Amino acid sequence: MTRTQALHGSIPRLLALLAALCLPMAPATAEDDPGARIAGEGNDRGATACIQCHGAQGQGQGQPPFPRLAGLPEAYLVEQMKAYREGLRPNATMAQIAQHLDDDEIGAVSRHYAEMEPAGGPYRVPDELVEKGREIALEGIPDRNVQSCASCHGEHGRERNPGLPPLAGHPPRYLMAQLQAYAHGVRETSLAGLMEGIIQEMEEDEMAAVSAYFASLSARED
Repeated sequence: MTRTQALHGSIPRLLALLAALCLPMAPATAEDDPGARIAGEGNDRGATACIQCHGAQGQGQGQPPFPRLAGLPEAYLVEQMKAYREGLRPNATMAQIAQHLDDDEIGAVSRHYAEMEPAGGPYRVPDELVEKGREIALEGIPDRNVQSCASCHGEHGRERNPGLPPLAGHPPRYLMAQLQAYAHGVRETSLAGLMEGIIQEMEEDEMAAVSAYFASLSARED
């Protein structure tokens, strides 16, 4: 066999190899992704499926208010799950779930949601609240030294920061409940010191307005 014949004979094999390398990878499923499995099914030690409350797309729901999870930072989600488990963030339902997840499972499900496309919102809220909330979110309350929400969370509440949650697309009642929790010092996570200093200078109607503004925004950029 000549060198030219050998080369021609190898071409089909090379083309087959290249074709195989170019095949798209199948998306992770619950069978091969432990985070997806926990989100969709829970585990066999008492942790229930996340999708029961947070939706199949991690979008959350307004009634009762459950936050969106899709697109939140992995480090933030890990911290919150461990805070529920350790009682630093009081919530009977989430504590029961977190106590039945080990560190690896918390990491896996947090990574699963962090890798999802953002989903959630917008929610229907009163226009007058949205307008008032937008002003506070973008400008703060200067005469009380309340800094703007946008300085950390972004103008549209979609800032990507490993330790800070995006605010856009969460239910208004959920956002309001978190602001009240900071105001009363019952949410003892790493952001507590910063948030308590801000929230304690705000009135209830101002918290409601800010919550309405961010709830009125979609989690996903148009």
